[in-house]
Amino acid sequence: MSLDAIKSLIIEKRLQKIKNDLMDLDLDKVRKLITTTDMKLVDLGKKHNLIKSLKHCANNSPYYKERLPSLVYEANYRNVYSIIEKLPLTSSAEMSKNPDQFLAIPQSEVFGVHFTYGTTGGKKIIYNAKLDLDVINFSYAMGFINCGITKKDIAHIVYSFGIWGLASNLFNALRNLGIITLPVGNYATFQEQKEFIEKFGTTFLFGTPSYVYNLSRDIELSQTSKDRMKAIMVGGEGLPNHRRKIIEENLGGEVFMNYGLNEFGGGIGSECEKHNGYHMFTNTYFEIIDPKSGDLVEKEEYGELVLTSLARKAMPLIRYRTGDITRAMEGECECELKLPMIDYLKGRADDRIIIGAAEKYYPIVFDQLLDPIKEIKDYWIEVENENEKDTMRIFVLTDKPSNTLEEKIREILYSNNSIKIDVFTTKTINEPEIIFIDQLPNKNAKRRRLVDNRKHKP
Repeated sequence: MSLDAIKSLIIEKRLQKIKNDLMDLDLDKVRKLITTTDMKLVDLGKKHNLIKSLKHCANNSPYYKERLPSLVYEANYRNVYSIIEKLPLTSSAEMSKNPDQFLAIPQSEVFGVHFTYGTTGGKKIIYNAKLDLDVINFSYAMGFINCGITKKDIAHIVYSFGIWGLASNLFNALRNLGIITLPVGNYATFQEQKEFIEKFGTTFLFGTPSYVYNLSRDIELSQTSKDRMKAIMVGGEGLPNHRRKIIEENLGGEVFMNYGLNEFGGGIGSECEKHNGYHMFTNTYFEIIDPKSGDLVEKEEYGELVLTSLARKAMPLIRYRTGDITRAMEGECECELKLPMIDYLKGRADDRIIIGAAEKYYPIVFDQLLDPIKEIKDYWIEVENENEKDTMRIFVLTDKPSNTLEEKIREILYSNNSIKIDVFTTKTINEPEIIFIDQLPNKNAKRRRLVDNRKHKP
């Protein structure tokens, strides 16, 4: 048996023991473990899982079988980091086009399926093996524990329980830790949410920043409920500092931001109490590249976040372009958690923008909605922020303006379920404004279909 094979066997056993300990329901023991584990062992574990993931993809994923060079079979503990830099990048468009080409296990071994919303032009199907769901639970648990959750807490989820999968993943991970969890979702009224919080004594609240912010402005919790609230964990979109303060003042508790992608099972990073960026969990290996050249950037330089899944069986992804602009942060955080960190997201590498309750929209989404209306010659959309909500102003070039056309445009916009929900249920978007025009401001100028006029704070 080779030295590397012996090392792999030892590391596999050590990782399994750590995993078993981390899934122990003694949360104090788990919290101590994740803050005292030797980081050299963590790095060895990362290399071990990276080597396994590369070879698993090369052998079993139809997509990667065609694209990965034979170089991956030479990966070992000494060279795996340098090898991965030489591998091709994976785009979101490829995954949207044909998700099944990324399936690396037999269909009969698929244990669960969820989807992305598909605002990029097509829903992504995400397949999970039983092991993948275990890894999802493990990753979420790291974030919960890092934010101080205990078995005495009452969790309350106000994410949407739909095809997104996030709310269900959260619920399963919390239940796996033995924590009482209220799967309320975001279809209850704000008043009903208040009643749940006060009746059951919610101490941990989970939701998108926009929904939680609007909830905090609409209800008045009793002082007892505010004092009882320990933490509000939000993710899926950015959160300006002024909104964070209002949420904490109105609901009580400390706001923690989380970062994740459905393609990787959801949670992959979380704030700690120092609120200085995201600690990245052990379910991914990350790199920061120049969005144009694809080359790695220098230390602490901003670029596009690229992720490789570790220990993922059903749909492993290698060097997946997230489109998110951030930077790796050097040095150790002042908290005791020694996991590597990335900064808060600076923006997008592409032109999609977030509107309402964490929905990300590409211009093509509105092209598909509005182009079939014959009366519309041209249009563009400007997104503003008014009364702490998003407003979409749709400028429509037409020679037949009418109330009937205005109603037709509204009707087609509301055929997009996400827009309809955010206007009438989550109330994160004001009713869209339709503005008819008879000529373009500059016919010869290049114009963006979707313009974000909001002032975002980091």
